[in-house]
Amino acid sequence: MPARPTRRQFLLGSAGALGVAGALGGGGLLVGQDDPAPPPQRIPDPPRRPSPTDAVSTVEWIRSTARGRAVRLVTVLPPDADRSGLPVCVALHGLRGNALWFGEAGNRRLLGDAWARGVPTFALVAVDGGDNYWHPYTRGDDPLRMLLEELPAWLRERGLATTPAPGDLPGEPAMATGVSMGGAGALLYTRERVRRQRPTRAVGVISPGLFTDWRAAARRPFRDRPDWEAHDPLRFCPELAGVPTGVWCGDADPFVEATRRYVALARPEVATIGPGRHDGVYYARVMPDVIGFLGRHARDQQPGAGPRRAG
Repeated sequence: MPARPTRRQFLLGSAGALGVAGALGGGGLLVGQDDPAPPPQRIPDPPRRPSPTDAVSTVEWIRSTARGRAVRLVTVLPPDADRSGLPVCVALHGLRGNALWFGEAGNRRLLGDAWARGVPTFALVAVDGGDNYWHPYTRGDDPLRMLLEELPAWLRERGLATTPAPGDLPGEPAMATGVSMGGAGALLYTRERVRRQRPTRAVGVISPGLFTDWRAAARRPFRDRPDWEAHDPLRFCPELAGVPTGVWCGDADPFVEATRRYVALARPEVATIGPGRHDGVYYARVMPDVIGFLGRHARDQQPGAGPRRAG
């Protein structure tokens, strides 16, 4: 059944203004609602002309054996950066989205502004993951294996992540981030890295697509309840205790109650629940903080060092 958000979403107008609304309720999981949240909406385009400090993005198609198809590989870099020395953050898109989201003008401006203010630089790399909640669901389509096994080789071929920290493999992303479904996916990817004894230096997620009960999760691509429980961040969060984690969510987001539960259980280094919905306006508001959090950990040599705290 197609998603039926309770309010219409408005696209960017010619002036670059974004009208946003979401399928929102007062709490976290709205039992009986067809879709707990709309797809992640665009961050508004910059209100001014491109700046020399804006991040630079490239898009290419590459064949993924794990996914059984060609996928987009989007690379977002600081202008004039030496890519060989940059830590890489893998960025996971939301439901019914794709990798292009991270290379749009609004994200390039926010990244460029943060780096111009002195946030340590890193490369942001996104790939098309489909709508499988970043785990194997459809036969012959395994986006998680693509991230773990194929992406490092693609990055090495492009001169990225070639000077890893101790414990990293050449080409392996140092950090992970994601929005909505991609937020849950970034936590899942981080768990798999921990299990392989190659933890990321940090993970930062926005409006993560988390569920507190099977009735709501059943509307997402999970084969059955055991499949959901095996990939549920609310259950595996103790495994991420050594990885610096940041979580951001709007207080009017459909996922906010599940996010609050995650914060209470995981006690991430940064946890911010503030005014906002599941939309591009909220993402634009918190993205500078997310970039700053990732930048602070971009060159960490020992993932998980330091105390954890909830804020």
